[in-house]
Amino acid sequence: MTKRFMLLLLLFIAACSTTPEPTPDISAFVTGTITAKETATARTAPTLNAPDDDSVFDNIAAVKLAWSWVRPLADDEVYDLRVWADGADHNGIARTPDNHFDLTNYLLDRKPGKYHWTVTVVKKDSPGGPDDQLADLPPDRSFTLSKFAMNIMDLPAGFESKLYAHLPITQPTVVTFDSNGAMVVLSLDGHIVKMTDNDHDGYAETSTMLFEDPGDKVNYAVGLAYHDGKTYISDAGRISILTDSDKDGKLDSIQPIVQGLPTWKHTFHSNNGIAFGPDNKLYVGVGATTDHGPIQDQYEASILRMNPDGSDLEVFATGFRNPYDLVFSPKGELFTADNSPDEPDDTLAYLPPEELDFVQQGKNYGFPYVFGVAGAVGDYTGPVNDYYTSSASSGITYYSADQFPPAYRNGIFLAQFGTGAAFPKQMALQNGQMVIFDTLTADGKGGYTGKWQPFAKFRTDLGVYNPIDVTVGPDGALYVVEWNTTTVYRITYTGTPSSEATPESIAESTPEATDNLVAQGEAIFHNGTNGAPPCITCHVLDKGITGVGPSLLGINDVAASRVAGLSAEAYVRQSILHPNDFIVPGYIAGVMYQGFANQLQSSDVDALVAYVLSLKK
Repeated sequence: MTKRFMLLLLLFIAACSTTPEPTPDISAFVTGTITAKETATARTAPTLNAPDDDSVFDNIAAVKLAWSWVRPLADDEVYDLRVWADGADHNGIARTPDNHFDLTNYLLDRKPGKYHWTVTVVKKDSPGGPDDQLADLPPDRSFTLSKFAMNIMDLPAGFESKLYAHLPITQPTVVTFDSNGAMVVLSLDGHIVKMTDNDHDGYAETSTMLFEDPGDKVNYAVGLAYHDGKTYISDAGRISILTDSDKDGKLDSIQPIVQGLPTWKHTFHSNNGIAFGPDNKLYVGVGATTDHGPIQDQYEASILRMNPDGSDLEVFATGFRNPYDLVFSPKGELFTADNSPDEPDDTLAYLPPEELDFVQQGKNYGFPYVFGVAGAVGDYTGPVNDYYTSSASSGITYYSADQFPPAYRNGIFLAQFGTGAAFPKQMALQNGQMVIFDTLTADGKGGYTGKWQPFAKFRTDLGVYNPIDVTVGPDGALYVVEWNTTTVYRITYTGTPSSEATPESIAESTPEATDNLVAQGEAIFHNGTNGAPPCITCHVLDKGITGVGPSLLGINDVAASRVAGLSAEAYVRQSILHPNDFIVPGYIAGVMYQGFANQLQSSDVDALVAYVLSLKK
C-alpha cells in the first residue's frame, strides 16, 4: 500500500489501536542470561512447547504455537517458523523475534487436515537455507484441524455464528449487500470486493474484485452505499460516484460530487459512513477537527445532507464528535453512534460516555460542550443511550427482519471496535470488542430511550478481535466484519425464543466474612495489590468529601436495591470485576479502573467484597 494513512493504521477509529495479543505462558522456558555453556551449544535445537504433539483442533482460532531456545535472540536473529500440510514439503511461513505464533491467518487459507511444524534460528537477512541455520531443527510436531471453523464470539442462548468469508482485502471497513442480494465489502484503501457462496454451503468461497482503485486515488474509505443503480463511496474529504466506464463489470472511474470536507485535522476524523434517506437525499457523518473542541469548520462535527448529485449541501444536525456510521429505520428515522473524547485536559476532566443518537433535523447533540444522557440540558438534545467510554462505536444497523426472536427486533445492532487511544489504555480500559444490541422505546416526547446489552462478545482469550461493521442480510441473518483477521461472520437464531435477557449472574461465593478476611480487604482497598491501584483513590471514606466515584459507606444497605435480582454481595462483586456494568446515576462510565478482573486473585476479590460490605455510614 502506498497511501500516507497506512503508516498510521494501528491508530484506526478515534486512535483505536489494539491490545497485545494473548499468548501462551512460556516464561518458564526462556532464560534471561547467556552462560558459557549455552554459547558453546548455540546450535541446540529449539524446544517445541505447545501444542502437544498430535493435538486436534476444531477451531482455527485456538491453534497457537509456542517454543523456547537456550538463550535470548541477538538483535540480528529471528526464529524461522515452518508449517506444512501432511505429505507436503517444509514451508517457511514466518520469521519472528517472538517465541510464539498465532496460526489463524495461515489456516484461514487452508483446509482441514493434518499439519506439521518446526522452528529454527537464522540471521534476519539470510536466505534461510541449511547453511544459514544457527540452531538445529527439532523433530517436528503435528496437529490436526478437524474442521474449518472460527469460533471467536460468545452469543446469547439460541444464537450461533459461522465463518462466512475470508476476505481477499486488508482493513475492511464496510459490509453491505447490493440490489441483487450479493455481499459487498469496502476496504480502507478503497478496494471493493463481492463475496459469493456459489455452492450454497454457508461459506462465500468466491471473490470478485469490483473496484481496485486504479490510479491509487482513494484514501481512508469508510462509507459505501447504493442508490438508483449507482455506487457511492465516502473517503477522505469527499463523496464520489464510481462507474463502470467500459461496461466490463468492474468499476473503473471515480467522479467526486462533494469535495473539501474537513478531514484529518484530528487523527482519523473525516467524512464517514453514508446512507440514503426516504427523502432521496444522501446523508454523511463528519467528525470533529479536534478531540473535544472548539468548533473550527462549518461542516465538522455534524450530519450533512445533499442531493444525489452533491448539490444543496447542508448541515442536517450538529453536536457530534465522530459519528462513524448512519442507519435509517424502516420508518425513515436516522440513528448514529458517536465516539467519545479520549484526551482529557484542563477543559475536560473525565472521559465522557459514547452515545446512540436519534438524529433529527436542526438539533444539536451537545459536542463539544455536553456529553451523554446527563448532557440533555437547555437547547442540547440528549442521546437515546450512553455507552462505555472509548468503546470506538463503529458500524451500525437496524434489525427489522424476523429471523431473530421478537426481543431482538426493531432495535439497533452496533459494532464496537474496542479501546485503543493512549489515555484510556493507561487507565487499563478495555471496552468494546463486541457487538451490542440496543432496544428502542418511544419516550412520549418524539424521541427514544434505550436499554443495551452485549450481544456478540469476541473472545479476547483467543486473540485480538475488533468488529468494524455489522449489517442485516437479505436472509435476516446478522453479518459482522472483523478487522484483524479480515473475516465475515453470519449470525443466525437456531433456538426457541426465550425470555428477556437479564444481567449476568454472579455466583455468591464469598467465604464467611471473618475479621481476617475483612482486614485483608481493607489493606487492598487502601494500598492496592499486584499492580492494581487502591480503591480509595476514587472512593473516599470521609463523609464530608465527594470522591471521583460514589461513596461506598453503607453500601450493604442499598446495593441490593440498585439492580433487580442481584444481592448486595453479587452487586459489589460484579462492580469490581466488570466496573461498567452498573453505573450509579450521576457518575460516568469508564472512570473506574478496569483491570481488577485480570490482576486480582479470587481470594483478593473475596476479601475486597467482604471489606466493602462491612463499611457503615
